Amino acid sequence: MKVQHIQVLVAIAEHGSLRAAAAAVGKSQPALTQALRQAEDELGVAIFARTSRGVELTEIGERILLRARTITSEIDRLDEEVAQLRGEQIGAVHVCVSPLAAMRIMPRALTLFRKTHPDIDVRLSSGLFPGALKPLREGRIDILIGPTPPAGMAREIGIEHLIDTQILVVTAASSPLLKARSLAELTGAQWIMIGAPGGPGDIFRQPFIDNGLVPPHATTTSESYFGALALVEHLGAVCTFPALLLEKMQQTSRIAPIPIREEIEPLKISLMTRAGHPLTPAADALVNCIRRRVTAL
Repeated sequence: MKVQHIQVLVAIAEHGSLRAAAAAVGKSQPALTQALRQAEDELGVAIFARTSRGVELTEIGERILLRARTITSEIDRLDEEVAQLRGEQIGAVHVCVSPLAAMRIMPRALTLFRKTHPDIDVRLSSGLFPGALKPLREGRIDILIGPTPPAGMAREIGIEHLIDTQILVVTAASSPLLKARSLAELTGAQWIMIGAPGGPGDIFRQPFIDNGLVPPHATTTSESYFGALALVEHLGAVCTFPALLLEKMQQTSRIAPIPIREEIEPLKISLMTRAGHPLTPAADALVNCIRRRVTAL
C-alpha cells in the first residue's frame, strides 16, 4: 500500500466523511474516493462502510487503522527528527500526563526544556491507564507519565520508573470520618473512585482484601481529580489520593487525610514510551528534563 493511501485512510477515519477529510487534506473528494478504492482493492477488504451519516470503519478497518496511524506518526517523526538533527527548532512533542505529573513534574521540567528548545511545540493532554495506553501504542503521543500499569497492560510499552508516592485516604475537612483509625470504620462510607475501573483508582479495594475486609463499592466514579475532590468535600465522601498532591490540593479544596493505621501500597509513577520506537531528539531532551525534575522531588 502506498504511503498516500495510508494517510488518506487516517484522514477519513478522523473526520468521519470523505468530504470533511478532503477539505482537511486539501484534495478533492473524487481523489480521496479513488485513493480509498485503490487501497481497498489492494488489500482485498472493505475498510469503511458507507452510511447515511458518512463512513464508518469496518471491523477489519479498525485493525488496519491501528497500523496506519502508527505508520503516519512515524513518517511525521522522521521528518521532524531529520530537521532537528540539522539543528532546526521545529516539530512537536506530545505528552500525556496524570494530574500528579501535570502539577509536580511538568512545570519545572518544561522550564528546563525551554532553555534549550524554545521553539519546539509541547502538547499536553491528560490521562491514566488503561485509556492512555492506546494512543501511546498508536503513536499519537510520544511520552506518557503516570501510574505504572499492571504487567498485563504494558505490552509494547517501555516503562521507566520515576518516583513512588504514598497513598492516603482523604475526606472532607469537616467530616466525622476523620476520627476513623482503621479501614474497618470506612467500609460503610461513600467511596469515590478516580479514573476508570481497572485504572489506578481501583487500588482502594486491595487494602481491604489484604486486611480480611470486604472492599466497599465505589458508587461514584470521576475521571477528573478536581471533580472527585469537589464531591469528597461536599458529600463527605472518601477516596484514595497521592500524598505528593495533597498539599497543593488543600490550597483549593477543604480535604484532609484520615489517619488510618493500615498501610496502602505506594503508587509507582513511571515514564512510558513505545517500545522499539526511538524518540526524536526533542522528545529525548524533554525526557532528560523530566528525569532531572524528578530527582529534585
